[in-house]
Amino acid sequence: MRAILVTGVSTGIGRAIAEELLVKDFLVIGSVRKKDDAKKLKETYEDLFYEIVFDVTNKQEILKSKIEVEKILKENKSYLSCLINNAGIAIGGPVRYLDVNHFREQFEVNFFGLIEVTKCFLDLLIESNKYKMKNKIINMGSISGKRSYPFVAPYTSSKHALEGFSDALRRELLLHEIDVVLMEPGPIKTPIWDKVPNIEDNPFLNTEYEISLRKFNKGYLKAIETEGYRPDIIGKKVVSIMQTNTPKTRYVITPNILKNYLIPGFLPDRWVDKMIGKMLGLINK
Repeated sequence: MRAILVTGVSTGIGRAIAEELLVKDFLVIGSVRKKDDAKKLKETYEDLFYEIVFDVTNKQEILKSKIEVEKILKENKSYLSCLINNAGIAIGGPVRYLDVNHFREQFEVNFFGLIEVTKCFLDLLIESNKYKMKNKIINMGSISGKRSYPFVAPYTSSKHALEGFSDALRRELLLHEIDVVLMEPGPIKTPIWDKVPNIEDNPFLNTEYEISLRKFNKGYLKAIETEGYRPDIIGKKVVSIMQTNTPKTRYVITPNILKNYLIPGFLPDRWVDKMIGKMLGLINK
């Protein structure tokens, strides 16, 4: 039986990925920060789901969890066939008023934590990569890793970094025949955006960016509520990736792909600047 380790399965995309894999009878080992966060999955998929507790920013917890994973694999006569790096957070605000520590916090979770988890479990993927269906690493990026927007500089920077890391790792692992696939979702209805403060509680409203932030909140964040895909679309795509040895290196999954991804990519940067500037009131008249 093929086992898959998914980080951050308590809610959103992580839980959706775990559920879609479990329905297809994969053995899923899901990381959470508190054991109770995995209670629902464990109750529903008792024989196929195992939770492990670690924070991706805590190296000692990750290393300790590896021992648990090895025990789970042995007891189920299974092997680790895929690592899905999904855990992440989103931090935003105008760069002028953000402390650099906000960027550090963002990168500790979305980038350095992901690298720590990957390095910890990489040897298990390499050692067991002897079956017809080759082992994989799937990293949860974002279209924000290719397209940058104002007021989410910490988040989009971490996803840009992940793009480069994933390309480099994929090419290094050619030697071991392990593929690295990057998921690039657009607006997805997940609890990660529930942590964004109410616009009236936004600490930056007393700055010169108040009007722009209000427009951003109404346009960008509200679009997630109205246009955003359900997270199970990501889970279904992950299942299909697990069933092929020839996946694409990247999967862009977004509603209105023309507006959200293609147009900002092929237009000149200055044109896109003006479009965004006019839309958010960032251009002085």
